[in-house]
Formats: sequence, C-alpha cells, structure tokens
Amino acid sequence: MQPSKLNLLAVAFALSAITMSSMPAMAGSDDSFAPGGTAIDHHTEQFKNLKIVMDLKTENPAGVAFGATVASRIMDHPGAQLVVVIEGPGISVFAKKNYLDHQGIVDNWVALVNKGVKVEYCGNSVHGVGLKPSDMTGLSKKNPAVVNAGAYPTLAHYESLGFNPVVTTLLEK
Repeated sequence: MQPSKLNLLAVAFALSAITMSSMPAMAGSDDSFAPGGTAIDHHTEQFKNLKIVMDLKTENPAGVAFGATVASRIMDHPGAQLVVVIEGPGISVFAKKNYLDHQGIVDNWVALVNKGVKVEYCGNSVHGVGLKPSDMTGLSKKNPAVVNAGAYPTLAHYESLGFNPVVTTLLEK
C-alpha cells in the first residue's frame, strides 16, 4: 500500500473510532433513544406499616448475610413488622457451636431482633443439618428466636394473620 493511502486509512479509522466512542454517551443522555424514556426515581420512597413474612431460603453463610441486608432495608420503613423464617442448610450458621465462625453475621441478626424482627428457624432444616432446637442460638432474651414445626405451615400461619409473603434467595454466579 502507498504511504498516502495508509495515512488516509489511519485517519479514517481514527475518525470512526472517535465517532463510535461518543455514541454510547449520546445515547445514554437522549430520552428518545431508550424505550419509555427515563425511569422515574422513587428509590428513597418510604412505605408505612409494612407487614412482611420473609421466607429466607439459604444454602450458606453468604445467603444468611444477604437476608440480614434485606431485613435491615425492610426495617428502615416506618412501622414495619417483619417475621423471618429461615430455612435450608445455611441455618447451621445459627448453631451455638458455629457462633465464633460466623459471629459478624449472627451479630447482624441480633441487632435486627433487637429492632423488633422476629426470627423463626425451620425445624425441618434444623434437623436436616443434624442439629436439635437446643443447639440453636436464641439471638435475644427479650425477643428469642423460635424453632418452628416447619417453614411452610409457619409461613401460612403468618399469611393468615395478614403478613405479606416475600421470598429471599441469594442469586450466586
């Protein structure tokens, strides 16, 4: 290729690269480019007097920690009432013998219980990981955690009392 054609190609390539690199920025600021325009920002909206029973299905400590984050966000709403039914193998995080291994996670739940969150452990899950009710931490003397007869009857009970069900599951990669 001749030097002048090579220079011309390089200039053309550079100009197209510059044009292409500015396209996403222009598209992101242009409401007509996105279907429906721009979303309405309600991320700071507060809901009053929520009554929620959260079914926390958890396989591991990360899921238990994620559940605490979700519960904390729910309790940020004024007058929120929250019952969390914890089920699955991750329930072993709450075994007294595992406290030192998972102290940070369990202490987050203690803080939630002290704010009024009611915690119930699925009795089937407790037994499923080889534990007994007496092996589980109570989290609080004032508002102790309960080992129930099973997650589904307990969830149905709270729904019959007017609590709205929410299922929380950590989505892992």
